[in-house]
Order: sequence, then C-alpha cells, then structure tokens
Amino acid sequence: MRYIFLSVAVFLSLSAMPQSSVRADKSKSSITYFMKHAVHAWTGTSQDVNCILQLNAQGEVEKVAATAKVKSFDSKNSNRDSHMLEVTDALKYPNVSFYSTAVMKNGDAYQVKGMLNFHGVERPVEIQAKESRSGSQRTISGQFIFLLEDHKVDRPTFLMVRTDNEVRIEFSFVF
Repeated sequence: MRYIFLSVAVFLSLSAMPQSSVRADKSKSSITYFMKHAVHAWTGTSQDVNCILQLNAQGEVEKVAATAKVKSFDSKNSNRDSHMLEVTDALKYPNVSFYSTAVMKNGDAYQVKGMLNFHGVERPVEIQAKESRSGSQRTISGQFIFLLEDHKVDRPTFLMVRTDNEVRIEFSFVF
C-alpha cells in the first residue's frame, strides 16, 4: 500500500511540473511536399499551417502537433493542384495532420515518432528534425518520407504514367 501511495505522489508531483505551449508563427512557417513523375518533378507548399509545441519546464519540446488543409498546398500549377485535390479526396479528407507519440532530443536534433493522418488513414512515421535559435525565435525544421499507397491514395497519372509512390515532406515551423 505504501508503494501505491508513493507512486501516486510521484505521478502527481511530475504532472504538476510547469509546462507551456507555443504556437508557430503562420507567416513564417511552411510545409512542402516533393513528388516525381517520369517526365518531371514538382513541389507544393502550404504556408497556412498550424503547429503547436508542448514544452517542459526547461523549455524542451515534449510533444508536437501540426495540421494543414490539403487545399492550401500550391504547386504553382492550378490544373495540377485541382487534380491533386481530386486524387486525395480533399472534400472528404480536408486536412493532413501529425501528432507526436515520442520526442527524443540529442543536442539540437530531435527524433520524433508520431502518427501521420492523411486521406483518412493514420500511419506511424519517424521524423528527423533540428532546432535553431536566433534571439527569442526558435525554428524547428526537418523532413520525412511517406508512401501514397500507405494512405490508400491512387497515384496521379500524366501521359498514362503514374507518379512515384514516394512523397517527401519538408517543414519549417518558426516559434
């Protein structure tokens, strides 16, 4: 019984430690996807992203969550963007989101494990990210790769040839 009481007391003291949340500056943050086709490669960028960090008492990242509307990605080609909205069923699945399940820090680098929800399918991903600071500004940037087929997305076609299955994501969140 004493061990149960001690465990509860330790849990309560840990959960009472100060934590804070910070939101990314949308005017300075972005997510970019990179895709390839046999004929060409392209990117699409969203600057309408929401990201929030939960920080521990030492100001280190403990959790992260990010989301963007699928329609906010701009490849500088309206026909391609319209086709991507069709392929990804953006009316049915309007958002792409991520939340962390584990954050491990090593110097100014992070290994982040979490869940990517895209096209209504949630899949685990691992992200390598780095942190840089300039004055009071903190930037978290990184990249990861996912497969369209893992999220049940039919690969777009051009000239009857499908795009590559692999999508690379790069992000930069400024706090």
